[in-house]
Amino acid sequence: MRRESTAPRADLKARMQSISMWPADDKPYYDESVAYTFSESEVETLYEASVALEHMIGVAVDHVIAKNRFAELGIPKNLARYASACRQNGHPSVYGRMDLAFDGVHPPKLLEYNADTPTALFEAAVLQWEWLKSQFPDKDQFNSIHEALIAAWAKLKEQSGLSRLTLTGMLDEDDDRMTIAYMEDVAHQAGWRTIPMQIADLGFDGRGFVDAEGIYVQALFKLYPWDWMAQEEFFDRLVELDPAVMESAWRVIAASKGLLPILWELFPDHPNLLPASFINDSALGPRVSKPVLGREGSDIEFFDVAGMPSIPSGPYADQRRIYQTYQPLPYFDGWYPVIGSWIINGEPCGIGVREDQSRVTGVGAKFRPHRMEG
Repeated sequence: MRRESTAPRADLKARMQSISMWPADDKPYYDESVAYTFSESEVETLYEASVALEHMIGVAVDHVIAKNRFAELGIPKNLARYASACRQNGHPSVYGRMDLAFDGVHPPKLLEYNADTPTALFEAAVLQWEWLKSQFPDKDQFNSIHEALIAAWAKLKEQSGLSRLTLTGMLDEDDDRMTIAYMEDVAHQAGWRTIPMQIADLGFDGRGFVDAEGIYVQALFKLYPWDWMAQEEFFDRLVELDPAVMESAWRVIAASKGLLPILWELFPDHPNLLPASFINDSALGPRVSKPVLGREGSDIEFFDVAGMPSIPSGPYADQRRIYQTYQPLPYFDGWYPVIGSWIINGEPCGIGVREDQSRVTGVGAKFRPHRMEG
């Protein structure tokens, strides 16, 4: 695993401006001035770890439902009931992103699972692949995300018998807008009629939810967290009507960081897990505290980790918290990379590398492309 300086494509700025991804400050999130190189054996290690983790997470989700441990995960009762029903009824999953700490030497460690509203998808599936084909056409990349997404949406269309997909989120936010636009593209290639819209414009006429064209919603892809939806006045009607929603409500169980201590309970000492607890236990050693339903690295608290602040003050500071042994990230020229392992239809299909100059990967992170060497 190496970090290398590279020359960005000459037309990259124009390419990204054409899809409204180039910011006014000329400091884009997707950045080709640096790239990562992995060996085939390192990629195989990441793949095998992701397979093992996906299996363990499924076991842990079923355990939470069977033992009614939703409160420990910060999941309210109304959402817990619906999540249980969705899981027991076999609602599928399209995608998710595991965040892994990996240095190319030691086993990958699960930091958390973005199983509800993961973004940075277009960068991983398309932009870094275009970079590879342009700059290193004789090299390979761990990346079949695009093809896997089309296959997943095609499978869902065939199984459900539905044909119309409404895609919604907060389209004024870049991450939501780009992820929704990309999901619309792959779903359309899979045969869906696609309707993107602002989530605030989703209507209810007393009988059902209607989209921007005034048509009843058949299937819904949303980039709006389930724990937020459970607080909306329309939630009870959503449960009653039970449309096909991606990601399904049971994915909030997998997405909650409260699942991390349960994973450690069920699979103690597994090489791809970090010790975790619901209590601030000094036996964890240097450790981090995370809000169970926090996002974007907000409100992370450190204990016994030199040089790190310990006062969370963001929007999730009052949430229930878990404690996880601190796993140092690799350090390259002032940057700390995290590997995002993309799970499509339950299978690992590629990786993306995000890195930050902080040991917490947050809003200042950069996405870097990668390639493989034999």
